[in-house]
This record gives sequence, structure tokens and C-alpha cells, in this order.
Amino acid sequence: MGLDTVELEFELEIPDAAAEKMIPVGDMQAFLVGELRGLGRGRDPVQVFEGMRAIIVRQLGVSPEAVVPNARFVKDLHAD
Repeated sequence: MGLDTVELEFELEIPDAAAEKMIPVGDMQAFLVGELRGLGRGRDPVQVFEGMRAIIVRQLGVSPEAVVPNARFVKDLHAD
């Protein structure tokens, strides 16, 4: 999954070192929520998750039901 779309959607940069540590979807959600709050642009965590889910579904061609916080990007969603 390309991070560019996520970065554009949420208007922030995800450093490679941080991205490498994001194993399940919930890790990315937590990162985005924290970064947005730090920038004074706090958003509801559910809203962040739904935005991420839409991107993941579109880019990986998985069902929305497969995109849950504990779904691992590579092992479960086949993002390689």
C-alpha cells in the first residue's frame, strides 16, 4: 500500500522509520491520531480509521470487513 495517499488524505508526512513499525492497521491509526493532535488538528479516531479503511480497500482491493485494527498489513491484507 502506498503511503502517499494516506499522507495526502491526512496532510502529514509519515517517516519511513515510523512506517516500518506499523504492523497492524491499528498502529497506523494510532500514529495518525497522535500526529494530528500534535499538529493541533485533532480528529476523532473513528473518523481517522474510516478514512484509512477507505484508502486501504481502494488500494489493496480487500473487503472493508477485512480492515480491522488488528489486521496486519502484509500477512492479513497482503500489502507487500
